[in-house]
Amino acid sequence: MPKTPVQNIDLAKLALQQKRFSECEQICTSILETDPREPNALFMLGLSASQLGDLAGTASAFAAALRVTPDRLDLLTAYGAFLRETGKPQESIALLEHAVRLRPEIASSWQSLAFSQLKSGSLADARKSTQVLLTLAPEQESSWELAAAALQRDENTDAAIEIIEQGLAQLPNSPLLQYSLAQLKRENCEFRVAAVCYRRAEELGYRGADLYRNEAESLLEDGEPKKAVSAARRGLKRFPTDAQLHRTAARLHFESESQGDPVANLLDAAEKESTSSALWETAIDLLEHLRRFEDVSVTLQKAFSSQCPKTPKLLSLRAINLARQGFKDAMIRDFETLLVQYPTELSPKLDFAIQLMSAGDPERAERILSSLLSIDPTNQLALAHWGSALRVLGDDREHWLTDYSKMIFSLEVPVPKEFSDTETYFAQLQTWLERLHHARSHPIDQSVVGGTQTNGHLFRFKDKIVKGLEQQIKVAVADVIRGFPQEEGHPFWRRHKRVAMADQLLFSGAWSVRLRSQGFHSNHVHPMGWISSALYVALPEEIRKPKDESGYIQFGAPDAEFGLSLSARRTIRPEVGKLVLFPSYMWHGTIPFSSSQHRLSVAFDIVPKN
Repeated sequence: MPKTPVQNIDLAKLALQQKRFSECEQICTSILETDPREPNALFMLGLSASQLGDLAGTASAFAAALRVTPDRLDLLTAYGAFLRETGKPQESIALLEHAVRLRPEIASSWQSLAFSQLKSGSLADARKSTQVLLTLAPEQESSWELAAAALQRDENTDAAIEIIEQGLAQLPNSPLLQYSLAQLKRENCEFRVAAVCYRRAEELGYRGADLYRNEAESLLEDGEPKKAVSAARRGLKRFPTDAQLHRTAARLHFESESQGDPVANLLDAAEKESTSSALWETAIDLLEHLRRFEDVSVTLQKAFSSQCPKTPKLLSLRAINLARQGFKDAMIRDFETLLVQYPTELSPKLDFAIQLMSAGDPERAERILSSLLSIDPTNQLALAHWGSALRVLGDDREHWLTDYSKMIFSLEVPVPKEFSDTETYFAQLQTWLERLHHARSHPIDQSVVGGTQTNGHLFRFKDKIVKGLEQQIKVAVADVIRGFPQEEGHPFWRRHKRVAMADQLLFSGAWSVRLRSQGFHSNHVHPMGWISSALYVALPEEIRKPKDESGYIQFGAPDAEFGLSLSARRTIRPEVGKLVLFPSYMWHGTIPFSSSQHRLSVAFDIVPKN
């Protein structure tokens, strides 16, 4: 006897509940062949398609269900969440606003609406929604977290902290809220308090490797590098296979000049958890930065003899190692196979082009880089290497891409009005910056050699001296950008059309570097920037009154490890208060100097805000 429509709907519901999504989809499709407007079948078809990753099917089913039942609450919520997660937050908001009008007492609808408002950048509306949510569901941790997030996104960290503290007053044993408080305290530069809050979250039962990473970073920022290493190591006892935590532990070990091998624990973990490609990749990457190339070869052999997935990253690292050992043909074969296996992966294309340059084939490297840039036109690393290829080939496009006379800007940063002169201001800024340099050695994976680099985003500090600097820099940079030429097809010049005022600039990173005698920056570029910089805060006498170019910043010479032997195109002498701006893809570095005094600078990357 054939089943009735009601029985079929019940079967679909059961399949959905038991996560048999393909079966549910088949049942719903069968129902809709007889009754194409059956609302439950349309709704469950959308839910099943969503679980199966069928975005087009989900959208079609939900839209059809909405036409039949426009006031169905669970449909409005599910469809709204789907639209939000697929990049249509404004459409999501319209549905969820309808949902809260229909049933304003349902907390989950307000929560979903607030998420969509946050994602769309409607921060004022998100704050209003979270206030309603707090009155409806104050017993839920997520209500307080979402309310704090709306304030945090609006750069009101103090108010976000206050909200979380109110939540903890109602839910004192909440590990999630305690962790959120720690995160906000760290963002607010209350590093010691943050570290205590992380420990309290751990005691309350918070589980996650991110807790130990952030606790360790807070301790470093509080001037306790050894305790930072201990926190990261403590986390590894709970999360011995977390590659990011291993990276943090190794970095802090190296920067604090702790005894022993900084990657020993990571190498042991990779061998014990031999199926984890992330552990092998992290270990090999750090060994590369430490220039321990024999260990790289050994570790690659172990990784490839293990059962771990042979990811594009691992395959690329093996090919690079072959090139280093002089096996050019084997390197080329490996990369050609890799590009066939993973045609949409961009990173192997870049790695292959770099190795082809080193191997003396700039023509092919240029073709690969051009192809990559047609897909990802703002890839700063690809632009840098493309410029090198053009230079080796004698291609005039090099001068179009990287004009060292027009694209490097040297200017004086006006001091904040409350300071009488440049010397006084930068002397005070030097004193303030020095206390942030807690590491004892240069970062394991950055360009600094023979010096230290501050941790975290420099401009998160609220001290008057640095906030004044941030604002003066924004004004100075915006003024420079307004003078950029109109050149739509240029990877550097064209992006300025999105910047008209200082508040449309976003610092994607900001930090301070302190170099000691014989210290330098290896030649490098900034992958996450558009405009990069060097602002000189304090300089040794030997650089203030130079006899040669020691301590100068230089432009145009690729990192020596690429073996291209290309000399610098331009050098600039640092001066206290001088800000040098340049494209993030422009090769730059520092010439070593000799002095008993430090060379102190601030650097930042800027991108258009929207």
